[in-house]
Amino acid sequence: MPEQRVAIIGLGLIGASLGLALRRLTPAPRIVGYDRSGEVRTRAARRHAVDRLAGSAEDAVEGADLVILATPVRAVPPLLAAIAPHLAPDAVVTDTGSTKEQVVLAAAEVAPAVAFVGGHPMAGKLTHGTADADADLFQGAVYCLTPTADTPRAAVERVAALVEAVGARPHFLDAAEHDGLVAAISHLPYLLAATLMTAASTDAGWREMALLAAGGFATMTRLAEGEPEMYADICLTNREAITRQLDRYLDALAELRAAVAAGDEGLRARFAVAREQHQAWLAARETPPEGAALAPEVRAHNPFVPQRWQDLLRGRRPERSE
Repeated sequence: MPEQRVAIIGLGLIGASLGLALRRLTPAPRIVGYDRSGEVRTRAARRHAVDRLAGSAEDAVEGADLVILATPVRAVPPLLAAIAPHLAPDAVVTDTGSTKEQVVLAAAEVAPAVAFVGGHPMAGKLTHGTADADADLFQGAVYCLTPTADTPRAAVERVAALVEAVGARPHFLDAAEHDGLVAAISHLPYLLAATLMTAASTDAGWREMALLAAGGFATMTRLAEGEPEMYADICLTNREAITRQLDRYLDALAELRAAVAAGDEGLRARFAVAREQHQAWLAARETPPEGAALAPEVRAHNPFVPQRWQDLLRGRRPERSE
């Protein structure tokens, strides 16, 4: 990627992993990092996730070609407003938040002159700290990008280059569509795991349950290890989509409850269908569509995609002319 200087604000798992992935490029951009936690900054320096630590977010972005905001979602708008006066004229800003619509709208409001491209890497770990940062975290992962009709082509190209540089695959979609999709496959699973953990551990029989609980319970509740602040922000910035998915799940759960209570012999068929659907999904993940590794994904029917960079989003990006 062509950037000589990249600023990363937020040096947790995602921010530090991006730093590690970028620093092993040849040639590698210079990475300047900042985190509000002094302890996190120290860990990032020890992991060599950055070349230099800054004393503030404003200091970190001075002279940066690309700025990555790897913070909780609700921290992005005020942070963007704070750093906007300190950005270079041609700087591009992106984020890594798990919800996109409110972030994109806020970016246009608080920093309309800033070239901003919403981003969300579909990668992570149960752990969330800097100590678990991994340069290979994004290898082969889908990395969502949510530009708008007003996003400059050069900004989209720069962030897409970042995504490909760390080994991920750009997937372009509308911010609202993104939030609706991930509510079901990313946000809901955490909420179910956390709720099951709370419900079981507050049961009068939990002491005995805990002694008996084994692999199944551990697997189902492992997502409860997620960062509470991050998921609280997700719920508060994606309320409608998450509520819609919770309602769908509650309806399905009510149907299951009725079947169990009635001693329905169709339970076996119901569970067989779920297993088949899961196996089909796993098989599809192992065999991505032909050419997917080479081409960013974009739906042709998305009206938000400006004609002026349609060619950028379909197939290989054109070679730069000398």
